[in-house]
Amino acid sequence: MKPSLIALFTLFAFIASSAKASVVDVKGEPIINGGTYYILPYIWAFGGGLRLAKTGNETCPLSVAQSPAEVDNGLPWTISSPLKILYLPTNSRVDFSVEGKVPNCVPSPSIWTIVEEEDGVKAVKIGGYKNTIKGVFMIQKFTQISYKIVFCPTNGDSCGDIGLSSRGLVITNNSPLGLVFVKAESSEVSKQVISNVLEA
Repeated sequence: MKPSLIALFTLFAFIASSAKASVVDVKGEPIINGGTYYILPYIWAFGGGLRLAKTGNETCPLSVAQSPAEVDNGLPWTISSPLKILYLPTNSRVDFSVEGKVPNCVPSPSIWTIVEEEDGVKAVKIGGYKNTIKGVFMIQKFTQISYKIVFCPTNGDSCGDIGLSSRGLVITNNSPLGLVFVKAESSEVSKQVISNVLEA
């Protein structure tokens, strides 16, 4: 068998096996590493998708929050893993970021972080803050048809569920926001991603 055919067969075998254990979107398709998705509550009547908002004394929308309008999909978020994998598995580090469609005051790269506020609330923010908590976000199964996002600090503290508050998304005590993912138009398997998988 030619080397190119072996590589192609290996790629498809890898895709088939990894897809079974991956996070999937509302159509049942595996979430692509580096793909762009709307993040929405799994119960439609519970508001719209995730976007940026001003909370507290912010003069720039640096807080990750849920849109109150059910018809608003929110912003398209890029969901990625530092691992050389094609699809995103559950219980593995992921980064959430947004590009474009944001005000000029929003720093780049616009990656999710956890910021501990003065009263101890740990909120999901993007850039612009120094008092961030080191750790990683993960996607975990929540119900049969939905997922939740957790944050696991690197200091050894327990992972916390990401839920809703009047300040946007925060770490909660066992009150996670159940979520689903809807693929945005720009989410395609890139040649670079496939190349990285073959080289791994």
